[in-house]
Amino acid sequence: MIVIAVLASLCACGRPGTGSVTIVAGTETIVLPRAEQPRAHRPTLERLKREAASSGRPLEEVVKRYAARVAATSSPKPTDFEGYDPAVTGPDVVIDGIPYAELVDLGAIAESEGISYEEAIDRFGSQSSNSRVIDKLNAEFPDEISGVGYVDDQRGLRVGFKGPVPARAIELARTLPMEVTLIGRKGFSSAELRRARDTIVAWLRSRSEVATMTARSDDETGQVKVTVQPKAMPADAEEFKRGLQLPQPDNPHITVEVTISAESIATRPQ
Repeated sequence: MIVIAVLASLCACGRPGTGSVTIVAGTETIVLPRAEQPRAHRPTLERLKREAASSGRPLEEVVKRYAARVAATSSPKPTDFEGYDPAVTGPDVVIDGIPYAELVDLGAIAESEGISYEEAIDRFGSQSSNSRVIDKLNAEFPDEISGVGYVDDQRGLRVGFKGPVPARAIELARTLPMEVTLIGRKGFSSAELRRARDTIVAWLRSRSEVATMTARSDDETGQVKVTVQPKAMPADAEEFKRGLQLPQPDNPHITVEVTISAESIATRPQ
């Protein structure tokens, strides 16, 4: 534990401004706390919040009225169908970088999640801009990315890498208005994991003893999880698994877990 602490300390010192760094079981974890990340800049929405508070009207209503005024000043559009809302369909109606159509969706999300409209905007309002950053990460590190996903009810993002966390990835993560956890040295990439899964699926489709099967890959653990329904349930499940002779992944960091099921699985061999 002392060695791990020293290594973590050295790593943190060697990468200034990267947030807290820990090294556990060979993996490297860098946390960029939300308090140190940029805040979403939404001056128009902040003004509309103040207007809603002073007028006593719901923020969602105030936002809708504002969007209608913006839509009215944009180029004319056809209104020949029932329920047409130019503010929703007009691509030019954007408030603080958020298309109004997304703000309408956030109202539905707020209702389904049982949260306020304000909280829905805070938690989910940056998804379009976040997606652009995630797309850059995937595009710049196609062979290194090892899982990208939201955590903590969309308040945070986890990004994994096969090898060390690239400095460029930290730079991109620094632009996100949320806590970002970057995990390096996982030993496998998402692309490798998908290839391993697809190879296993293709193999199982060729096996005559398999009735139906499904397979999914877990970016967190590096595991391909396979469920197989045999045409006839075996007396010895372990012997049946060995008899499948599943191809083993080239990467030792990727493992395969097989479960036998008596029930039909949705995916059938082709």
